[in-house]
Amino acid sequence: MANDKKHLAVMKKYHTFVDRNYLIYKACTDSVITAEDEKRLNEFGLKDSVLNEVPDWLKKWASLICEYILFEEETYPAFFKEMNPTFKAEDLVIILYFIKLIIRL
Repeated sequence: MANDKKHLAVMKKYHTFVDRNYLIYKACTDSVITAEDEKRLNEFGLKDSVLNEVPDWLKKWASLICEYILFEEETYPAFFKEMNPTFKAEDLVIILYFIKLIIRL
């Protein structure tokens, strides 16, 4: 199976459209930042420079994305990770920056 098909198979199983929207829903309906959320955000280097002046739901969403990244690293076989690296924390920082800009508009 080609690598893009493998990636799609994993996405279809673990990170569907519904799953991605559920993360947003969960972040919006339960935006309390727990100690575990703070720890996860710190482990990914997402601190005040990125999360300053953002709503709690966005911090929660970032934490949930980090949680999925950790899950993805465990789930993807080693050979697949080498050919298609997983989502990086830097990518999440860029996404959070653009969301902050949109929220301010």
